[in-house]
Amino acid sequence: MAQGKNVVVAMLVSLVVGAVSGAGTSMYLLTSDVLDLNAETESVVVSEVYTEESKLISAYETASPAVVSIIAMQDLTAYYNQYFWGPLDYYYQSYDVAGEENLQEVGGGTGFLINADGLAITNKHVIEDQSLQYVAYTSDGLQFDVEILDIDENNDLAIFKLVASEEDEGYAMIGKFPYLQFGDSDAIKVGQMVMAIGNAFAEYDNTTTAGIVSATGREIIASDSFGRATSELDGLIQTDAAINPGNSGGPLVDLSGKVIGINTAVDADAEGIGFAIPVNDIVQIVNAYNQYGYIAYPYLGVMYVMVNAEADQRLDLGVDYGAALVGDPASGEPAVVAGSPADDAGLQARDIILEIDGIVIDEDNQLNDVLYTHSIGDEVTLKVWRDNKEIEVKVTLGQTK
Repeated sequence: MAQGKNVVVAMLVSLVVGAVSGAGTSMYLLTSDVLDLNAETESVVVSEVYTEESKLISAYETASPAVVSIIAMQDLTAYYNQYFWGPLDYYYQSYDVAGEENLQEVGGGTGFLINADGLAITNKHVIEDQSLQYVAYTSDGLQFDVEILDIDENNDLAIFKLVASEEDEGYAMIGKFPYLQFGDSDAIKVGQMVMAIGNAFAEYDNTTTAGIVSATGREIIASDSFGRATSELDGLIQTDAAINPGNSGGPLVDLSGKVIGINTAVDADAEGIGFAIPVNDIVQIVNAYNQYGYIAYPYLGVMYVMVNAEADQRLDLGVDYGAALVGDPASGEPAVVAGSPADDAGLQARDIILEIDGIVIDEDNQLNDVLYTHSIGDEVTLKVWRDNKEIEVKVTLGQTK
């Protein structure tokens, strides 16, 4: 009889622990013949539940005030006049066709504040359509106009600012906005808990979902829902925290509430697969903007193709890694841009860049990725394969948008 009680108790406890583990806690497999559920064990499990839950709540309370919902507006007067104009409109229309705008919401996304003056970050694809007008709402419902400051064509990132006139309700917030702190995306670990916040479906503002970092270093080709505006993105964080349409541009935060990524894309053919641009990429463009007034990157001035073992075997290059400087015969674009830092340093077509400051250039560390870890104006040392021997070339990096 006692044995039967042990089995029943074990089943009940496993159901309880299983339910708790669904909230993100650790499940413990109890393998002893007799289950001893003493007060100390109960205290440890309950403590873990509340600790993790409190961390999620704290992260949300830290991050959510700095998240803004972006709404895209379009004047549809001409559209309605073309397709819906008739006698009834002539006699009963409620707006002046000649002079009044008929602004309608046509889309939306998310952004987040990075300083008290209203500077904010979002995805390029959220605010890049110049035919639209954009407004943003803070978490407490205040409306602001959106001033687009610069767009990063390479990384699907954009910098904008919340602006208001003196008569606007939100004017008093200028200089006092809550904003997010940057974390370090190079330090994240697969399996750590994260939280995504965004304007889901451009309707449910400050929607919050939690999950884990599923992988790092992912490469995708992203596009909008119509397959347009494709972008090739690499080095992304993969997460199973739900990222829905409208979440684009929102923060992916760790349990301290610091930003570790910007939610960017979701795999439409799968569940629980979303992607975020690492925050260290964002830090780089923000620093450049603060210094130059526009988004800029370190610039070498070369066209290249990555070398691998197959290319070496086929062409007898002498090395099976690196970036081979080659132009585009079809367009006539040269391997080395005239007047560029590479040109000034003496780099030539057919050179293969093997290393930058001791970092090997290969398919895992491509040339631009390694360049972008440096700053504009840095002097770097290149190890170059030329005429079947290694040489060193020093280059001072320029800048490009």
